[in-house]
This record gives sequence, structure tokens and C-alpha cells, in this order.
Amino acid sequence: MTTSVRTIPRPGTYTLDPRRSTCRLTATHVFGLKPVTATVDLRGGTVTVADDPAASTASAVLEAGSFRSDDERRNRDVTGRKFLDAEQHPTIAFRSTGCRRGESGWLLDGVLRVRGVDSAVTLTIDVAESTGDGCHFVASATVDRVAAGIGTGRAIIARPVRIRLDLRAN
Repeated sequence: MTTSVRTIPRPGTYTLDPRRSTCRLTATHVFGLKPVTATVDLRGGTVTVADDPAASTASAVLEAGSFRSDDERRNRDVTGRKFLDAEQHPTIAFRSTGCRRGESGWLLDGVLRVRGVDSAVTLTIDVAESTGDGCHFVASATVDRVAAGIGTGRAIIARPVRIRLDLRAN
């Protein structure tokens, strides 16, 4: 998807609004036969839009214990010790390490911290636009959950987990 360039946000630092932002996760379950969709709550974060977009930065923190799917048992399992271990690691964090123009739009490279393990991730910026009260960003990535520190459950959930962030910032 090509990055929306209708109105690039004005340079400045914007605070992510957890009440108006969503993080959706999609993976396959049961040997890849059944899709699973879940959400995780955003705790907070910032986006700094630079005069030169390549110098822009972002950070975000998610609540590991807020994982919600259509199955309460799955929710308990994913937030439990074998997967996210939300009691010992209550947050999932992202911090950017670089922003660059790709073939079909902007990419935001960064470090994802899950269960105390850092892994590289690249977000594709699908939308970056000014709004009447701030900015709207939509970004997506595919994360290898094993590289991100969650090695259990091979037959339960596939390795690639797709993430889609729909973020509002003031």
C-alpha cells in the first residue's frame, strides 16, 4: 500500500491517544487452519515528525495483559507465563531506529521489546496525515513471534503475526 500523502503532518512532537488508537493482531491457529484476530491496548507513545521525514521518530507502549480475542481461554493463555507473561513483563514496547523511503512508501525501522527480548521490526507507514485535532497514522508489520521472544505454542499459533496500528495523536 502506498503511503497517504494528502497532508503530511506538520513537523512537531505528537502524543498518541490510547482512547482513539487500536492495535490489531492477526495470526493463524491450529496448524494454520483458523485465523485469529485480537487487539492489544495502547498505553501511550509519541511521534516526532521532522522537517526531513527521514529524521522522524516514534515510540509506543502496549499493555501486554490487555490481549483480547474471541476466546477467553486463549486470552488467559496468551497473557500467561508461556506466551506474553504479562505479570512479569506488563508492557510491549517499540522505539524507532530510522525512517526511510521504500519503493512503495515510508518505512519505519525499529526495535520491538517483548518479554524483555529485543527484535528488529519494520513498520510500513500506510497513512500519515494531519487531522483537525492532530495526526492520524496507520502502520503495519509482520513480526516473527519466535524472534520476538515467544517460542512456545508452535502447533497453536503460526510464527508470523501481522500487526496493524491505527493511531491518533494530538
